[in-house]
Amino acid sequence: MTQRSQEPDPDKIVARMLDDLAAAPVPDPSGDLMARVMADAQAHLPAPGGVRAASPWWRQVVQGIGGWGAVGGLVAATVTGFVIGFGALESTGVDAVWTLGYGEYYDAELGIDAFGWALEEG
Repeated sequence: MTQRSQEPDPDKIVARMLDDLAAAPVPDPSGDLMARVMADAQAHLPAPGGVRAASPWWRQVVQGIGGWGAVGGLVAATVTGFVIGFGALESTGVDAVWTLGYGEYYDAELGIDAFGWALEEG
């Protein structure tokens, strides 16, 4: 007949240690320690009646919008709107933006003609 070794259950050991820890009395801090902590806290407080430092107007605007994350979202939406808007001009037949002032001298068959560059489609 084989004999099994009796190993202690780790869960029971941990539970017993936690019970012992919870049953241990917690000492109250001494009056001297509390007086030093309160004196240090008073030393770090600002003087009464101080004036709040004014932040720049642009920082107030950014905080009013919702922070830099919101500003980044607005910039991304604005750029996307411009890209979509300029892309929609081609379907409407409005090409005055791309002619750069050539007016009647602009040849629609050549494509974009600006600053001496003629780009042909094809």
